[in-house]
Amino acid sequence: MPYIQHLKNCPLFKGLTEDEIAVYRPATKQVSYKEGDVIMTEGQTGETLFILIKGQVTISKKLTLLGDEEADTKDKTFITLSDEYRPFFGEMAMLMEDSIRTATVSASSDCEIVIMSKTAFQEACAKHPAIGVQVMENIAQKLATNLERESKNVLKLTTAFSLILEE
Repeated sequence: MPYIQHLKNCPLFKGLTEDEIAVYRPATKQVSYKEGDVIMTEGQTGETLFILIKGQVTISKKLTLLGDEEADTKDKTFITLSDEYRPFFGEMAMLMEDSIRTATVSASSDCEIVIMSKTAFQEACAKHPAIGVQVMENIAQKLATNLERESKNVLKLTTAFSLILEE
């Protein structure tokens, strides 16, 4: 379990002991990505959650104009994540059937990432329901925080658009 100690600080496992986190060890594997590698691609289906344990990644979305997704190749980087807080991403794949990736994640440096498949995640949660509930609460907390942030962003954009239309 060489990387389990790295997961203690991951928000996905907040509130769990090292032994409780180890329950997910059979569901995970560590993968290396080189700088510039694409880890997941917006629009593709996903069945995997990722935990960044070393390096940096960038999260970007396509800037699609007028519904012409094929002609639009511009991406907007929204955030860069570093390993400092052991961030996780791709969590919607753990909760939804045929989950579509909502962003592209690329390695902006050489990275070490722990990946967890949906099936293995569900099996670990089923075998250890109390631990699974805590992990699901942590995922729900992240999703709620993201939703709250995005709701504020939509309100700001709507307000700005309304002001522009009034002029």
